[in-house]
Amino acid sequence: MKKMLTSVSILLMILIILTGCNENRDYNTEGPFITVTSRIAGPDEYRHFYPVKYDVYENGDLMLHTEQTDDIKIGEDAPVYETSVSEEEVEEIKSLVEDHFWQLPEDISDDGSVDGGFYDVEVHLTDSTTSVGGLNPNEAGFIEIVDYVFNLVDNENRALWEEELREHIYQMNPE
Repeated sequence: MKKMLTSVSILLMILIILTGCNENRDYNTEGPFITVTSRIAGPDEYRHFYPVKYDVYENGDLMLHTEQTDDIKIGEDAPVYETSVSEEEVEEIKSLVEDHFWQLPEDISDDGSVDGGFYDVEVHLTDSTTSVGGLNPNEAGFIEIVDYVFNLVDNENRALWEEELREHIYQMNPE
């Protein structure tokens, strides 16, 4: 009985030690350490199918922007919204990534849906980038990361940026 208790105690100690040891990752410091992207899917005006990208940097800078696609011209002077987030918010993003991101497969699409939105998360380390996403993903941990980053920009500023961006896209892409 004493031997069994000792064995169980040793096993528990090993599990506690292993649980407490997170892999130390070197997040990118030269560019964003995380990029969260959304794009609509389904029937809509072609000029609405632009990616919305949230780049968060190690120093707390956050940039909300878009990029050119095969169908939509964006140009060099597209509106960009820039703000800063706190060190605690940067650490919370990293914590969410450590808790939920690394065990996900690359494609987490909900195969039963055909419209809605595409969501992608790219985590940039100093030596690699890992991407996870898909159409209408329903992985709870993934959604928690996406929602957290999206909520770092308040709705009013997001709506103003999006209005400016749509005006810009319509000017660059007349019918």
